[in-house]
Amino acid sequence: MKTISDSDRQLLYDYIRLATPISDDLFSEVIKYFKKKKYLKGETILKEGEIESRSNIVAKGVVHQFFYHDDTPITTNITPKGLSFNSLKSYINGTPSQEIQEAITDVEILSIEKKDIEMLAKKWTEMGYVLYRIHEYILLDRENRMSLLQYRNPSKRFQLFHEIVERSNWILENTPDKYIACYLNMTPQQYSKEKHLQKG
Repeated sequence: MKTISDSDRQLLYDYIRLATPISDDLFSEVIKYFKKKKYLKGETILKEGEIESRSNIVAKGVVHQFFYHDDTPITTNITPKGLSFNSLKSYINGTPSQEIQEAITDVEILSIEKKDIEMLAKKWTEMGYVLYRIHEYILLDRENRMSLLQYRNPSKRFQLFHEIVERSNWILENTPDKYIACYLNMTPQQYSKEKHLQKG
């Protein structure tokens, strides 16, 4: 585990502020419980069958979340620098994760244990509201992606990705095209065509 730097503190503060303001006193307390860990490109962060016990924010790089269906990887999410991720079902229920988390670049992650979040929520009334607003933000992001995946037309999915998925600009910055294609349920060829049409 690595020390939390000033830039890490700012990234975490900016992430929370995306959802809601937070008092200096609470933020100073919350930051004490975050740990930093580095992963090399291709390393697994969470394996299938492990139990998720942390909430994570990407401080550097991009994380790919997926599961296998008939030996084919199905992307559940892509998380770039500045955004959060975890295997939510495993985290909430304490059950083995079906999802795999993999570093698709060199990655640095800021993590806080579920038990520490729960302790802070009991100790600080404000923490409950902060968590509520962050979860709303996460749910809206997931709903927007679900909405765009309802369209069979790849052009429409590509259009909505840019219009309604707030994380799109972050994803596009450092994520290889093949992962974005999976995120949008497209073949690499379809995604390449849509990119070309947009530029044209």
